[in-house]
Amino acid sequence: MIENASGRKRKARAEDAGHAAIPQTRTPALGAAPRQPSTEDAWKRFAYELCESLGGLEEDEFLNITIKGTSRYVQFAAQGAFGMRAEATSDFYLPEDEHLDEADYRRLLELGWHAPTNLPDEFGHKADGSPNYFLDLAKPVPLDDVAITAVNTLIGVFGAEHPGDLEYSAFSKSGQSIRFPNLGIRRGAT
Repeated sequence: MIENASGRKRKARAEDAGHAAIPQTRTPALGAAPRQPSTEDAWKRFAYELCESLGGLEEDEFLNITIKGTSRYVQFAAQGAFGMRAEATSDFYLPEDEHLDEADYRRLLELGWHAPTNLPDEFGHKADGSPNYFLDLAKPVPLDDVAITAVNTLIGVFGAEHPGDLEYSAFSKSGQSIRFPNLGIRRGAT
């Protein structure tokens, strides 16, 4: 018997002698507990759910996916009969210490993004082009390709290592918040 700090006595255990506890002979309850998917499987699932979410956007609704703690994002704007606009952040919206390098610029173009063509809105808005890397997609929008391009951008250009590194915001033009819990990522500020 061992006396604890409160003066109560208990049976000695293996830990008391500096040894690890002896494993039970029966199967522990965690043996059947679900396991996290591999990072590759998590990205596949996220791409699928992103495609589903993009398909749920209605005209004048927006979805932004951001790497937590950074200004790096991909964003989507549903445009009804006119399809969808997708954008990936450019240096115009990145702090200097997050600016992209030449390899990043090339990779964005290889992924199919159009290079920025305009200055940011504070210098005057233009309907065509964007200060970000962008895609203007007509209906029917190839949502699976858009989702895969976005995921490849988040991983290969912006440096996301796992979907858990991401957060989203979604809202309508009128400012109403929209939820996409199926994305499996944290909902950030709108």
